[in-house]
Amino acid sequence: MNRTPWMKTVVFVLAALWMLSGVAWADPVGPANVPQLLNPFSFGEGGQSRAFLTTEQFVIFATYYDPNAACAGVPPVLLQMLLFNLEGQLIFTCTTGSPTCNVGSSQLADGPRYRQITGVFFPGVVAAGAYDPYFLVRDCTNVNIVVLKAPTIRVLTP
Repeated sequence: MNRTPWMKTVVFVLAALWMLSGVAWADPVGPANVPQLLNPFSFGEGGQSRAFLTTEQFVIFATYYDPNAACAGVPPVLLQMLLFNLEGQLIFTCTTGSPTCNVGSSQLADGPRYRQITGVFFPGVVAAGAYDPYFLVRDCTNVNIVVLKAPTIRVLTP
């Protein structure tokens, strides 16, 4: 049985439900008190790229903006990176403090409401293939969920 279309549908339905609950896509001038994720990009040992070797460490970045005054300077309560293959199947999940990868955030100089979200993938953890990375962030109030798709990456064997 091919579950690929079903899994992709579930991801898009969940994203639509989050949007209907008041979450907007990345725009820092969006609705008041709705967190945003902006400008995703990936970086490996050779610099900014969308292709990496299985033997190298790579990082996927995004800028997180939270207009909620209660969250100024406070990290989100949940950070995850999800890697889906191009058929929509969830292949890999990375969370904070994982032994094989690590997702974290740090304060940016732009102000207390801006944070850089990073997903670090250690050598050998991600198998060769093409992946659609997604950031999943739950704000400091544990109410708003933000999802952002980063550009497709490719992991190659050396």
